[in-house]
Amino acid sequence: MFKEFLSDLVQSVDGALGSVLMGMDGIPIEEFCVRPEEDLQLIGIEVSSILKEMNRAARSMATGALGEFFMVNENKTTLVRKINEEYFLVIVLNGKGNLGKGRFKMRVMVPGISKEFE
Repeated sequence: MFKEFLSDLVQSVDGALGSVLMGMDGIPIEEFCVRPEEDLQLIGIEVSSILKEMNRAARSMATGALGEFFMVNENKTTLVRKINEEYFLVIVLNGKGNLGKGRFKMRVMVPGISKEFE
């Protein structure tokens, strides 16, 4: 079920390398990768640590719940969108990947994925 969501996400965004659905505990639920050498699980584990800290910061600043964030690096861009308090979605793009389309597709797809966790 989730593999289809992730495949659709990755294949619809130019420059996408892969996507992973993760638990906040750092345990991967499902992944889809077009380049087997990409370690999406490691990326997801690292992102879970960052997400926990960003949630803590958002609470302390009273800015409301964190919805998404992204990291733009020299060779890759990592987009993260929370599904609920326990799960999040990550898509990794190459350095020239379409960030705007990735954000849009994640925003549109997350409600469908979140229904699976109810």
